[in-house]
Amino acid sequence: MWCCSMGRKAAYALIASLGFVVGVIIYAIGLLVVPWLIENFPSISISLALNRQIVEALISGVVGSILSIIIVYIWASKSS
Repeated sequence: MWCCSMGRKAAYALIASLGFVVGVIIYAIGLLVVPWLIENFPSISISLALNRQIVEALISGVVGSILSIIIVYIWASKSS
């Protein structure tokens, strides 16, 4: 199996790349969801009005990290 012959650096690079892609996808989805939330829940707009991009980036990063960890866990449990 090709995954078993990967070196440690290659595995970390793969996981980092997956996390990056997941974060970008989550950010793109967030661009659609956040305006909807602000429209439907006006009290949220006050909180996000100050630093909207920072908040979105932080949320995307956290979700990307969590999903990356889940992917690594599944990958590790299947290969052992």
